[in-house]
Amino acid sequence: MGTRRFGRILFIPGKSGGRYPYCNSLYIDDDRKAVIDPGSDEGFLRELGCRERVDRVINSHYHEDHTSCNFLFPDAALYVHKAEALCYQSMQHFLDCYGLLGTEYEQVWRNIFINDFHYREREPAVGFQDGDRILFGKTTLEVIHTPGHSSGHCSFYFPEEGLVFLGDLDMTRFGPWYGDRVSDIDETIESIRRLQRLPARVFVSAHEAGIIEGDLNSAAEAYLAVIEERERNLVRYLAEPRTLDEIVCQWMIYKKPREPRHFFDFCERALTKKHLERLERKKRLKKDGDKYVLI
Repeated sequence: MGTRRFGRILFIPGKSGGRYPYCNSLYIDDDRKAVIDPGSDEGFLRELGCRERVDRVINSHYHEDHTSCNFLFPDAALYVHKAEALCYQSMQHFLDCYGLLGTEYEQVWRNIFINDFHYREREPAVGFQDGDRILFGKTTLEVIHTPGHSSGHCSFYFPEEGLVFLGDLDMTRFGPWYGDRVSDIDETIESIRRLQRLPARVFVSAHEAGIIEGDLNSAAEAYLAVIEERERNLVRYLAEPRTLDEIVCQWMIYKKPREPRHFFDFCERALTKKHLERLERKKRLKKDGDKYVLI
């Protein structure tokens, strides 16, 4: 998939089909120029930065695959959601929100964020919130706060173009991610429902799916169904009391053991814990010693 233009909005596909560690980006080519989620293609973005004056970098959320090329635009004003401003200002806070502080994976991830994703502490210029409108000239962006994936995750609605940038509510076959310490499954569901209600014609996913035209509902329902499938499989396995380690070893999220361990073991455990916490909140589960027991 190549670049594609929607009025003054340019879709920039991520390398490797927009799969992690890349994402799809948007470029706003208006009186005030901006890049949204510059994690797509370092070479393309570097050339863009040399050719054009980029006034703003706008991040849908703090994750490394969406911010990896922020460093290419040091003079641009950085726009982020208020809830996540500290993730840009402090590596410690960044790691804390991920749930990595104090884990066996903390140091390896710290090195990856710095060396592979160019993490540098930086002061955001603007902290936006739900309903804010950002003007570029003839183009208007409306902030849609869609938490769950992360606490400050946002989608961006362009009413004139009828276009929504979904961010990491990405409608992939893998399903939603909600593994951060600050993530929440029920918030994720409500955010997806909110996106379904927007009067848009084009939906841009930050990963893989790329551009979805017309109706978002079928993609959204399939995406939401993954959450329920994960939970059904977990409840089925908990027919007998199980420890967290026993549950994680079933690989209900990623389907089979994968490498590198620092990535997949951490992610499998983080997402599984979110489902266990949700079942406890719903009073369908309790902890008995080190084992989880259905009620």
